[in-house]
Amino acid sequence: MIFLSIINHNHDHLIVSNTSLAQIAENNPVIIKSNTPASAALKDFAGSHKITLLDSDHGLGFGENNNFVFKYLVNNKIISDDDYFLVINPDVIIEPNELEKLKDAIAGYESEIFTINLFYDEKFEKPELSIRRFPKLTGPLKGLLKKDYRSDAYDKKTICEPLQIDWAAGSFLLFKKKSYERLEGFSNKFFMYFEDVDICRRAKKMKMPLTYLPGIKAIHKGAFNNRKIYSKHFRWFLISYLTYHFFS
Repeated sequence: MIFLSIINHNHDHLIVSNTSLAQIAENNPVIIKSNTPASAALKDFAGSHKITLLDSDHGLGFGENNNFVFKYLVNNKIISDDDYFLVINPDVIIEPNELEKLKDAIAGYESEIFTINLFYDEKFEKPELSIRRFPKLTGPLKGLLKKDYRSDAYDKKTICEPLQIDWAAGSFLLFKKKSYERLEGFSNKFFMYFEDVDICRRAKKMKMPLTYLPGIKAIHKGAFNNRKIYSKHFRWFLISYLTYHFFS
């Protein structure tokens, strides 16, 4: 079974309008951890679709919020050792049939972590640079200046079969339950940004492969707030960038 972990940070409207998520919740456990007080609309949405809404401990970082969800599942004996823990952004839209394809795909590969093929558009014509090699010092900074350029990104157009990769964006990371446990979840050193690079790097050191599944698709409507230099997101990005390269 796949448990979906969604972190809400003022994304209430986005989540409520996600009809695909409502359909997925009919047959799959969905947990929303609200990092900001949940609106009445979000509470109604969760209640109507049997979604677990954790509306407490606001103000945590991205990784710490997902760890919070995982601990909730473990402490309440909801998740078992054979299950999977899916970290998925509230702005990622995956159709129910694609999630079912994912379930079939992971059964055939000896991997600890998985990711899928994310796109910016509904026609699946603009692939996101969501799978990458571990960043060198200047790579992420160049990516800030140009949205569709990363020297460390894999060329998705050349990948037709499942491939083991260095790291993938935290907008969609699927962990075996035991694997997330072994990794002790995301590091609390990172409030937002680079926690995905860090957990994938630690996984590789522990010989826990991460597999990219190009045949499974979803849409990621990312805001890329870290490119606005005077924003708090840019500050979080810069702090995490320095932490990853110099203090981790």
